[in-house]
Amino acid sequence: MSLAVGALFVLLLVLAGWWPLRRLAGGWVGAAPLERAALALALGAAVTGLLQLAVSACGAPSTALVPGAAAALSLLLCRLAPGPPSPPPVRAGPLPGLLALLLVVVAVASVGAAVGTPFSADGVRIWSAKARDLALHAATSAPSLHDPDRFGVHRDYPLLVPALLAPSFAWSGPEAAAGPKLVLAALNLALLGVASGLLRRAGPRGLAALAGLATLPFLCSLEVRESAVAGGYADSTDALFLLLVVAGVQRLGAEERPARAAGLVALAGGALVSTKLEGGVELLVVVVAALLAGLPRRRVLPAAALAVLLALPTFAIRAGVAGDEAAFELASLLAPGVLAARAPPIASGLAGLALDASSFALLPLLVLAWLLPSAPAGQTRTRTLALWMLAGALLFLATAYLATGMIPARHIYTSAHRLAWHWLPALLLLAAQLAPAPGHAPAHPATTPARRPDAA
Repeated sequence: MSLAVGALFVLLLVLAGWWPLRRLAGGWVGAAPLERAALALALGAAVTGLLQLAVSACGAPSTALVPGAAAALSLLLCRLAPGPPSPPPVRAGPLPGLLALLLVVVAVASVGAAVGTPFSADGVRIWSAKARDLALHAATSAPSLHDPDRFGVHRDYPLLVPALLAPSFAWSGPEAAAGPKLVLAALNLALLGVASGLLRRAGPRGLAALAGLATLPFLCSLEVRESAVAGGYADSTDALFLLLVVAGVQRLGAEERPARAAGLVALAGGALVSTKLEGGVELLVVVVAALLAGLPRRRVLPAAALAVLLALPTFAIRAGVAGDEAAFELASLLAPGVLAARAPPIASGLAGLALDASSFALLPLLVLAWLLPSAPAGQTRTRTLALWMLAGALLFLATAYLATGMIPARHIYTSAHRLAWHWLPALLLLAAQLAPAPGHAPAHPATTPARRPDAA
């Protein structure tokens, strides 16, 4: 029963994203049907989640009404306002048979691992607990947000993922796990599907990157601590929206009429900010990196401002929650003794992420190997964007762990690999684009037929 409920709500998310798919990524014609469905699921999750948060901030619980209405409206708009036709794009070649088989095996294994295990760790303490609460209460009155005796920590976490899970809990019961975890597993697969649609346009290097991404232990193994399929975390959802933001930002610098790209950046950016606390910083890093890479300010800043506007329900909800314990001690950043004591283990821990084969199979080293050499002709902007994003991500992680209220080594052990996962698919995409094979279309803009790399 719970699995059927979860499957129903996954279908509603796909339908809710079908009209945004046609309006915001209409140039992604020629992508495999499952890749289009993955992108529709991602956009539908963004639309539905943001609507659920707006309704919850106004005093209503997160029920099936919003995803059902969003799906129905999307189908209606596909008939009434399908959007202008897109010029036919240069189609990417089909996936090699073995790689397609690998993706199917990974999809089956990861879904089975996710739905066959209960929520655990933060999945119990935070994400599922808040989802159960939102199924019964609005964010304005949910005990997990307003009663410190009922919910002691992390009351200020954004609620987009719990709002997406809440209808599954409402229909299948508060003790159910399979249905809500199927929704999370579908978002995990949406990340892989969107990455497939983007990476296979980058030629042989993109296919190699896709194979490396699909086989990461973090993506599908229960043996990896706090992995994408273990417990019930929201990190793959964060990585999905961040990947879409980066793909949209690339389009902003390449399209003559960037309205679609701006809409994609705004929608994915608003969802990113509403998914995890780190999302706001991640959006800021991408925006600053885009400006430093030379993308036109008149395009980037309005899209980012619209993303912030879409996240206003998240800010309103966070402003009303009961006070939480400070997770970070900013005064530590001004204490030379504390910095000197913490810097070595933090530097060692962050460097160890690149060598953590148990989670990432050395894929971060491959990204660095592709990013560090000089960019080929026409790809300077892509390399500059990627390097500034990498620098911003490392600066944020280092600052967060220097100011942590926990023991830094312990904090890094429990969270650094999950936070690095937010960035890895997007950085892998940019790195793979730096050497497009002859005969393949340039990899960016990734979801549009326009072909003007490095255009202002």
